[in-house]
Formats: sequence, C-alpha cells, structure tokens
Amino acid sequence: MNPPKITIVTPSYQQSAFLERTIKSVLDQEYPNLEYLVFDGGSTDGSVDIIERYADRINHWQSEKDNGQSDAINKGLKRAAGDIIGWLNSDDTMTPGSLDRIARAYVDHPDVDLVYGHTCHINADDRIIRRLVALPTDDDELIHRNRNVFAQPGTTWRKSLQDRIGLLDESLHYTMDCDFWIRAAKAGKLLAIPHHLANLRVHGETKSTGFVERFTAEQEKLDERYGKEDRSRPAKRRYRIRRMFRLATNPRAIAFRLGQE
Repeated sequence: MNPPKITIVTPSYQQSAFLERTIKSVLDQEYPNLEYLVFDGGSTDGSVDIIERYADRINHWQSEKDNGQSDAINKGLKRAAGDIIGWLNSDDTMTPGSLDRIARAYVDHPDVDLVYGHTCHINADDRIIRRLVALPTDDDELIHRNRNVFAQPGTTWRKSLQDRIGLLDESLHYTMDCDFWIRAAKAGKLLAIPHHLANLRVHGETKSTGFVERFTAEQEKLDERYGKEDRSRPAKRRYRIRRMFRLATNPRAIAFRLGQE
C-alpha cells in the first residue's frame, strides 16, 4: 500500500498530566507518511517542556493564547496538508496500529469520506471504563436520534470533504464535533470499521463531565439548526447501540489490553 498522508492535530491547554501519552500514542506508531501538528493555548503547567522533547518529530507546534479548543483545532485544520485529517485531544490516545488501519480503510474504500471505529473510555490511569462499539449511522440518526453515536477520537476524514463542508464552528465549544459530523454525513459517505482506534479519557476536568448545562445549551442550538434530537422516537439502530454498550461494560467483554480489537 502506498500510504496516504495523514495529518493529526492535537489542541492542548494545561494538560501536562496526559499530554506526553497523547503525543507518544501518535508518534510511536511510526506511520510512514504522518504530519503531526500541536497547538497549545499558552499552557503554564509544563506542557511546553513536554512538546519540546518531541519537537524534532512534530511537524509544527506553537504555544500561544487562543480563543478556545475549536479555534485551536481550526488552526491545525487550516494548516493540514494531509489527504486524511483528524484531531486528537491532549488527554486522549490513539491505539497502536490505528493509523495503518485508518489508511487501509480509505485505500480500500475510495468512495468513503469519513472513517470511525471503536473507542474505549479510559480513566486517568489508562484503565478501561467501557468500550463504545462503532455501528453504521447516517445524517438522520445523527440529527434526530443520537448525536454521540460515535466518539471523536480516532475519527478522520478526507481533506476533500473538509474543503466541501468547512471547518469547526468556533461559536460552539462543546458540540462542535457533533455539528461537524452532521455536516459530514449530509455531504459525504461515512464508514464504521471494526477496529479499536482510540481512547477517550474521562476525568474530573473534562468538559463533558464538568459542564453538562453548557453542553445541553449547545445541543439546543443544534436543535434549532438541524431539527430536534428526540430519543423517544423509535430507533432500532440506537437500541442496538445501547444494547452493545451494555454488553461492552460487562467485565468479561472488556477483558482486553489497550490497543487490542
């Protein structure tokens, strides 16, 4: 396989406790055609020292005040030169071999615009909390039934799709990924692949756990934009997702090491 160029963007701010694990999870894969960009928001917690240790393997990095996570990500998306693009937050991790699997998916499916896969929730110590199983979805389900049907880490898309739908909406700070997925699903073709691609870290300082009211307010903005999300509607696919989530939280079902499928 002639490996397509993949750009991964990491936005970071005051995440020195996790940042090195994030960086290593990308670089240690030694994917042969990688562009890695790190945009730090002016951290004062030692994050810059961590980034500098890997500066010779990072294509571009900067540390300066920004207007929040969406702004930092967009700076990277604008600069990205890869055929395939994604972002990885500075407390999340990619799994070993995930970049090769992602590249293979795009090569094998030239009509696909966005690829996502299984994700594990992990805690601050990298222990698995639960596994989120990736299932096929479409724009109708993302709008009306479950906007978090798949997790952001490990999700990538073609540069050609980004050129069509634009960047993240910087007025959104909690649901910018949901908004991007909806636009992507309306404009392109999505593919769920049966591989564990990344880990989403759950800890006390994550936005999804600490700012539920703000997250809900932005979901209401998406209701106004695309139509109301109504989980009471019959949704066979959503039931399967919930059922598989329950199976995946069974201790026997998650008895695998990080990085395994």
